[in-house]
Amino acid sequence: MKKILIITEKPSVAERIARVLSGGKMKEEVKGKVKIYRFYRGDLHTVVPASGHIFQLDYPDGKWTYPIIVEPENLIYKPIAGKKAYIDAIKREAEDADLIVIATDLDTEGSAIGLEILEALNIKGEVKRMEFSSLSEAEIKKSYENLKNMDYTRAYAGFARRVLDLEWGANITRALTLSARNHRWVKLLSSGRVQGPTLRMIVEREREIRSFVPEKFYVIKGIFEAGERKFEAFLRGKIKDPGKIEEIKTLVGSESRANVRERKVSLRPPPPFDGTTMQIEVSSITGLTPRQIADRTRGIAQQLYEAGLISYIGTESQKYPKSWRKEDFLDMVKIIASYSPLSRDAMWVLENMREKAVEGRKDDPAHPCIHIVGAPEKGFPTENHRKVYEIIARRVLATLSPDGEDMRTIISVRIGENVFIARGVVRLSDGWRRVYPFMKSEEKPLPRIENGQEVKLIDIKVEEKETKPPKRYTPRSLIKAMEKLGLGTKNTRAVILDLLKERGYVEGKTFRPTKIGERVVDVLSDLVPEIVDPNMTAKLDEAMRRIEMGELNHKDFLRKTLNELSGYMIKFKELEKAIGESISSAIEAKSVGTCPKCGGALVLRRSRFGPFVICINGDVKYDLMPKERVIEGSCECGLPLVAGSIRTKSGKHIKYERCLGNCDRSPLRCSNCGSTAIPKRGKYGVYVKCSSCGSVNFFKISRAKRG
Repeated sequence: MKKILIITEKPSVAERIARVLSGGKMKEEVKGKVKIYRFYRGDLHTVVPASGHIFQLDYPDGKWTYPIIVEPENLIYKPIAGKKAYIDAIKREAEDADLIVIATDLDTEGSAIGLEILEALNIKGEVKRMEFSSLSEAEIKKSYENLKNMDYTRAYAGFARRVLDLEWGANITRALTLSARNHRWVKLLSSGRVQGPTLRMIVEREREIRSFVPEKFYVIKGIFEAGERKFEAFLRGKIKDPGKIEEIKTLVGSESRANVRERKVSLRPPPPFDGTTMQIEVSSITGLTPRQIADRTRGIAQQLYEAGLISYIGTESQKYPKSWRKEDFLDMVKIIASYSPLSRDAMWVLENMREKAVEGRKDDPAHPCIHIVGAPEKGFPTENHRKVYEIIARRVLATLSPDGEDMRTIISVRIGENVFIARGVVRLSDGWRRVYPFMKSEEKPLPRIENGQEVKLIDIKVEEKETKPPKRYTPRSLIKAMEKLGLGTKNTRAVILDLLKERGYVEGKTFRPTKIGERVVDVLSDLVPEIVDPNMTAKLDEAMRRIEMGELNHKDFLRKTLNELSGYMIKFKELEKAIGESISSAIEAKSVGTCPKCGGALVLRRSRFGPFVICINGDVKYDLMPKERVIEGSCECGLPLVAGSIRTKSGKHIKYERCLGNCDRSPLRCSNCGSTAIPKRGKYGVYVKCSSCGSVNFFKISRAKRG
């Protein structure tokens, strides 16, 4: 009897695959907090999960410096903290397995996870691949019964991306950080092949906004009368000359004949969702961030996929499976109909289904569009899960619904050289808008005016306006722009946006660059422009797509690209002094108090020995103990307060507050004699000692001593 080991990307997927393939008759074991499933299907089957990436691609240990270009074959896989139990479980189960089946997500990252497990654990023997686009019962069974060879080209594309992200990011991050540290302390200044160009887009947009000079213009609205009916029409074109307004007003009382055009317009449904469009539109409707929706580990849509309710969300396709016939579409709508909140709409679609589903232009060789594959049996874990599921289900229903139909009317009235235009819309039939009510489509009826009917201009209304600058990027608009430029992937774009905020490069709900964010872009753009060039990054991503398709050898690509990166970093090294001076001058130190000697600002700094507070004029300096932080409030002496904690012999943590300068009015007092207590650094960590009687870790906080 053979042992077949199935390795999944996540624990929830392992349970679902085991349950489906075993018909619910699997045995669950827990090894080191990892759930493993065993069942017989002829041979012994074991399903064991990873937890996303369980190994981190990294440099061999060495000095934190740059340039540092390591050949891909010399990079190492380091276990990720907290993932040891998964590594041990896979390694143990693989030792006596006759067949390894990789059942990670079918994309470059999922395949790269499979590859890293095989290589890092040195797993030998026969390897096969389960290829699925959903975790529905039917697709899991079909995928297992039709195992494929391991998709190495897709895995190599994912590996190449990881190598570039590591080497590109590490070199630029080290270069920025070390050049700045030559002049002042900074914790970390990062950039990367996607992060840099994205930050540049934000900075360029901000500068467009700053340099924008608004221009006044006037919107002129004419009120017309046709018998007993009235309507409003706008003068065509913008009026910038105020003198023109008085000339227009003289037209009041003029008569003319209306030119009326009516036409019926059919409105096709929108295409089904691809991964990026789903993130953008669901975010717009629900207010959730793209990362809350599509994060690979915690995203709501990702969880719906893992629960077997929707198909794979990382797809780039707007097309249904090529093999689908009408029966497949009917089955999908019937699944939606089994979900009571959408039952009525689904039944309407079944009665009015169009001959062919609407599809978009985007395609993905590995996956179809996002579509419904299951209905919830016991409701949803949260209200947001329900909202996201229903939006996706409604989008699917819309693609199978009849066109909507509107009547559009244009009334134009010419008085001399001036043309006034009125536009009206009346909905004749909802069509797909009945089941997908999220698209803006407001009705604006006009009074019934006959073509050629005489009308009279009875009033003019003028509204003064100003041209507006371009809007700052929002998470939705920036992800859309990144996709258009080919920056990042559907799985990484939202992560990059969060990283820019974490690094302090941007701030606000709409992305506004900070001073240091702008300076990083300026320095890189001026001295090493290739690093922040969106075209360069898009070119690299296109090359990785070609690797996935088997059109480009990943080793040749990496060799060439890393040679180019080495050249950029050598150039950076030559200009390190100028770069460091420029960047460090933009780093604003936050004041935490006032110097007691000169009145200058006290600022927080860090060195290799730890954090400290120093006067900007260098008059005083105060060291901080490990894990201490400056807090709000001040001591009676005027210096800021500091919070920290000690750990007793019993392992208990006790918090304290003290004056930064440990003055005689510090709130940290000895419980024995009442004198000032002072934190000290000892062999076993921080302890608190009385300045008078010498008592150790016997203290209290005097609230009366706070300023």
